[in-house]
Amino acid sequence: MSLGFGMGAGLRALTASRLGMQTAGNNVSNANTRGYSRQRVELSAASPFTMGRGLQLGTGVEVGSISRLVDGGLERRIQLQMGMHAAAQLDYQRLDEVEGILGEPDGGLSATLADLFGAVEQLRTDPADRALRGGLTQAGSKLAQGFRLVAGRLGDLGASTFDEVRGLVRQVNQRAAQIAELNQQIVAVEATGATANDLRDTRAQAIKDIGAMLDVNAIERSSGSVDLLVGGTLLVAGDRVGTLSVGKDAAGTTTITAGASGVVSGLRTGRIPALLAQEQGQLPGIGGRIDQLARNTILEWNRIHSTGMPRSGPFSTLTSAHAAKDRNGSGLAGDELLNQAGLPFDVQTGELYVAITDTATGAMQRTRIAIDPRAMTLQDLAAELSKIPHLSSTVDPTGRLRIAADAGYGFDFSPRLDPAPDTRGTFGGTNPTVGSTRSGPYDLSGQTFPVVLSVTTGPATAPVVTNVTLQANEFANPAAATVDELVAAINQDLGSAGTAMAVGGRLVLRSAEGGSTAQMQLANVGAGTALQALDLSGAVASGRDTALGVQVTGTYTGAGNQQLVFVPESDGRIGQTQDLRIQVRDRAGNLLTTLNVGAGYQPGTPLAIGNGVKVAFGNGAISATHGNAFELDTLADSDTSDVLVGLGLNSFFLGTGAGDIEMNSELLVNPDRIAAGVGTAGGDAANLARLVGLRTRNLGGLDANTLEDFYADLVGDVGFEVSAAKGTVDAQQQLLDYLDGEREKVSGVNVDEELVDMMRFQQSYEAAARFISIAQQMTDTLINLGR
Repeated sequence: MSLGFGMGAGLRALTASRLGMQTAGNNVSNANTRGYSRQRVELSAASPFTMGRGLQLGTGVEVGSISRLVDGGLERRIQLQMGMHAAAQLDYQRLDEVEGILGEPDGGLSATLADLFGAVEQLRTDPADRALRGGLTQAGSKLAQGFRLVAGRLGDLGASTFDEVRGLVRQVNQRAAQIAELNQQIVAVEATGATANDLRDTRAQAIKDIGAMLDVNAIERSSGSVDLLVGGTLLVAGDRVGTLSVGKDAAGTTTITAGASGVVSGLRTGRIPALLAQEQGQLPGIGGRIDQLARNTILEWNRIHSTGMPRSGPFSTLTSAHAAKDRNGSGLAGDELLNQAGLPFDVQTGELYVAITDTATGAMQRTRIAIDPRAMTLQDLAAELSKIPHLSSTVDPTGRLRIAADAGYGFDFSPRLDPAPDTRGTFGGTNPTVGSTRSGPYDLSGQTFPVVLSVTTGPATAPVVTNVTLQANEFANPAAATVDELVAAINQDLGSAGTAMAVGGRLVLRSAEGGSTAQMQLANVGAGTALQALDLSGAVASGRDTALGVQVTGTYTGAGNQQLVFVPESDGRIGQTQDLRIQVRDRAGNLLTTLNVGAGYQPGTPLAIGNGVKVAFGNGAISATHGNAFELDTLADSDTSDVLVGLGLNSFFLGTGAGDIEMNSELLVNPDRIAAGVGTAGGDAANLARLVGLRTRNLGGLDANTLEDFYADLVGDVGFEVSAAKGTVDAQQQLLDYLDGEREKVSGVNVDEELVDMMRFQQSYEAAARFISIAQQMTDTLINLGR
């Protein structure tokens, strides 16, 4: 038996009560300590004392341990939920910031886009008003600034990812070092048989802190230490700790590496994975759509503006804003193919129409240049431009294209209709002409080369005969001799007697001498039948003193480019010959319409030929026999190749996307350079009308949306994502609150309950003390009896 009369039991009771009171007091003290788990004194009855006759007498209470009240499964769920909540919160914060950057609906790009189109509408009311022109340039400049501002802020937000991840990784490393140190302390404490409750709580909270930042898996060893795995990489092993580091890969994307283990991958929850996902997906996606909008704004506005006409009329000189890159390292500018020249916008296979205007007379001559970016260099394009009469073009040492017109001439790329399309006089000019009655190519395979034709020109009283010799080697395929090959071959020999030319795909020869006394006649020399093969008449063609006027009016409204060819059905005089008609065919020879210019037609009366185009004919004779013909280009797009946009010729905007878009400084300095019209008339606003039409046009580059609709969809998507992210945060917070509530039920400190425990243990302590006092008195009495 222990001390007399149960003294040992009383002492054990005092100890248990004291420890119970201290534990309750510790719980109350840590009621607000983050991560603290309520502790409890585990009490059990001490081993009884066996007395005689099998009686067992209790010896009091034993304090088994002071334990933490923890649900391990619940703790792991909270750790995972903290990571999911932190990721959702990060997504919401970033998207909310993006929504703020867009600044809708109170401001932002939607307002500046609307202002730009509004400025165009205002300028349409008075295209010559310099104030309104200045308003348009300012609206364009404001839109460009808005794009740059949004792109810059989105870029800054994305660029901040690296620094933010680096700060979070620093915290992870600090927590990992703390956990390794705690492992060492816990192992040392628990090796003595004690339980390191407070150290375990601190470690558990550090693990949760890491879990809020990235995926972490904690594995506890039998010794009490914990190993930490991050994305499958061992970060903490006992008292040894690894280090995470932050870097960038070749693409500039933020990466996390763990020592010699390489890049940490497979991260799913926490702020760090959310930041990496934002950097790699959501932010670039939004920024890419803004850039897509800006790029298509530049492209579509410049497509229209580059083919318009400034207030000052055709250009005398023009230099491209964009230069071809010397990608082959040759040291020569412009010798790369156009599709490899590094131009900001791709050049397509298509055609470019260039008009040369005599500034004194207003006469216009248009030339079509075929553009093939896979076979044409910038130097080749300059050479083709230089072939046009009164035009010269070079590539300067910086790789920019320079174009200049001769004095007294101007050039433009406008799709305007030629008001006087028969400037070469092949339909009703004063010089006699003979043309083919059908378009080429022509079959000369039945001819014996060399083929000789005689061309008689001059007055009937003093004719001049010139022989034209055609050689087989002048044709790639004599069975399909092209008009261009024939023109080149004939002009080599025709000299000053006349000129051969292509008119609507037909071969036409025109005498150099005009007037009513001038004549022209073609004849085969020898046994050849070249005239018949070329569908050329051998009849005498006469000139005239006054040209038959042809006037074109209207604005072409067709969807595609066409070259119309006008040819008479028969011989006769305009307004006099019964049932005299003029056929309108396309370049392929298809009949589009027929115009009645015979008896009853009043010369000079416009006749509609469709798509907003009208033509009027003056007095005079026309001849189907002699192949009279003229051509008229009706253009919806005078640059189907985008070479003007790619080079930056007569551009409205410069740049390639949202980050560098800007107004053409030449327009800011001189608003008269704004291409408001497509013609030379002072009040022409046709190009402004095309720009206004852009507002409602669905663009392929914007997924068949208009500019404003595409941006509205973007803003709507961001708003929806913000709302969804907020909902996700709320849902994750609700679940986290629930789990925290469940933890509180298990591990939380209820101050009221602890006070009750303190009072209970206090009463137990007082009772034990009283018991010891009584036991002491009884012992004293017993001792006194023995004296």
